[in-house]
Amino acid sequence: MFTLLFVCTGNTCRSPMAQAIAGELLTEMGQAARIRVVSAGTSAWPGAPASVHARRVMANRGLNLEDHGATSLTPSMIREADLVLTMTGSHRDRVIQLAPEQAAKVFTLKEYAGGAGDIADPFGMDEHVYQQNASEIEGALRKALHRFVEPIV
Repeated sequence: MFTLLFVCTGNTCRSPMAQAIAGELLTEMGQAARIRVVSAGTSAWPGAPASVHARRVMANRGLNLEDHGATSLTPSMIREADLVLTMTGSHRDRVIQLAPEQAAKVFTLKEYAGGAGDIADPFGMDEHVYQQNASEIEGALRKALHRFVEPIV
């Protein structure tokens, strides 16, 4: 099974939202059974719940983050993943620092989607910022998923 790993800082906002949105998009594409989607944080507090705003924004989209518990990124997670998509360039650099031999499969989400820049951290912002963040993640994911789903079909 193909494993897609999303990485952010605390694994309570961006990467869990990316994980949930990617799962929904893969279901729409008929690929959910073939692709495992996971997330982790470079500085996560293990077991921490998704932020309140992330949970609400995902619930408004019909997605559930209520059972999410933050996971700390490990070198073995990186090695086990087939593709690692990070929210920022600094996250990408940290992933590569943890597992330099895996660098060829590590990209920022926007980079992999054919764009540039980072997905800004909404932590501490209001729910509207989280909604914008989720929309930005979804837009990049719609482009990125087609890049690897078609080749493994």
